[in-house]
Amino acid sequence: MESSRFAATAMTNTTPLAPWNTNMVLQPSGVFRVLRDGTSVQVRLLTPADGDRLRAFHSGLSLESTRLRYFAAKPNLSDKDVAWLTDIDVDNRCALVVIERDKIIAVGRWMRPEPGTTDAEVAFITSDAEQGRGIGTMLLAMLIELAPDYGITEFTASVLMENNSMAKVFRKSGFRVTVTMDSGVREMIIHLTSPVDD
Repeated sequence: MESSRFAATAMTNTTPLAPWNTNMVLQPSGVFRVLRDGTSVQVRLLTPADGDRLRAFHSGLSLESTRLRYFAAKPNLSDKDVAWLTDIDVDNRCALVVIERDKIIAVGRWMRPEPGTTDAEVAFITSDAEQGRGIGTMLLAMLIELAPDYGITEFTASVLMENNSMAKVFRKSGFRVTVTMDSGVREMIIHLTSPVDD
């Protein structure tokens, strides 16, 4: 099962996102976004029908990528894992998938620790071959845009010390970020009500 500590792997930098209706990404067809390399990808809500795609995506990840994401190497997802990861109610657990050529290439999600809280843990994981395209940054921006609709004012993340790329994504979110250290883990908070100048 997914760790309560949402470590992640993701990319850095992306082109600015054009304005979009946040509700569109929650529709079955989602939205199409252009990455900085000029390619178009689909972004939509993860659903139980994506179970096989999610399993295939995960099996293609390196052990290092899963270690950075889950704090332990995790080569495979069990049926229970897949059911839990695709059980999305949006209000408390939201997960967006990036689709290219009918395959999942990245997942970004938030999860409230308890229903109704104003904070949520946020995490990302991107296939090894697609890292460096700005996908993690794009997903974070989209989740940030969705957050106010659900009363979320803070994103939290636990990031391993060596996962500098993920820490950089959070620091470049455009919002104030506070960091504390705990046994080699960065405990990061993105304050979504406190924008900062780049």
